[in-house]
Amino acid sequence: MEKRFRVGAASTGPADDGLGRALDAAEPRVLALVEAGCDLVILPELFAVPYAAAKEPEAWRHLAEPLDGPTAAWAVGLAKRTGVPILFGMALSVALLPERGRHAKPFNAAVLARPGHAAAEVVALKIHLPPVADGDRFGEADHFEAGPATVGVVEIGPIRLAALVCYDRRFPESWRAVAAAGADAVAVLVSGPAPSDPDGIFEAEMRTHARANAVYAIAAARYGTETITGGPVRHDGSTVAISPDGAIASGPSGPTGGVTVDIDPNQIRIAAARNPTARRLRLPAVPIHEQ
Repeated sequence: MEKRFRVGAASTGPADDGLGRALDAAEPRVLALVEAGCDLVILPELFAVPYAAAKEPEAWRHLAEPLDGPTAAWAVGLAKRTGVPILFGMALSVALLPERGRHAKPFNAAVLARPGHAAAEVVALKIHLPPVADGDRFGEADHFEAGPATVGVVEIGPIRLAALVCYDRRFPESWRAVAAAGADAVAVLVSGPAPSDPDGIFEAEMRTHARANAVYAIAAARYGTETITGGPVRHDGSTVAISPDGAIASGPSGPTGGVTVDIDPNQIRIAAARNPTARRLRLPAVPIHEQ
């Protein structure tokens, strides 16, 4: 990797005012990161729609869009205008299969819009869906289909990027898998509440996994509290960039800000040499049996 490659992650706020306004609010954040020299911009999970996982699924299923819907079309157009790829989260509707009936659930997806490409492409589908929160009737598994238990990387310029969608970051196996697939950097797209998390745990997770796997980790998180679903829904992640040695490279950002980080292949090599945990791991994979 000869050329410097700069990755930017944007924070986005509550999506109480409809899809059009959410896209309008996100656009200047993308443009600010492009102006800062970014070669890739990351937006959060489900960035343009309310986080409605605790609510009746049928009332919110209209938020899902096909891969040629308005959110993807907006991102493709913006990537074309700026010349910069945009990775973003969306609720992705799928073809209805006869055996699943007409109310097939969408996927929670990470999608990439590239300059010069007429259509967006799916980079990752959320694999792990969090449990129903205490006091709620519904959770993400009621709204979304779990993605297949596979991960991959996509080449963007000189880097190999993997994406984890929010809760997938909780699992060390997710990071081991993307590192084994050859990722230089891992984008983590984040949305929704984490009321039981102690202060600082989000950044600690990111730092631990980046260091253990010698990868850059860049999180794009939503902020603020939504009320459109009928009650307060707080977004609890952080927009932050972590170096492959586990140090905070940029951020955590303020609510309206973003972060940038330059991907340095030498840092990846040095981090891997100093902390080669993947090569030293001797424990076999142990199946976990639910009680």
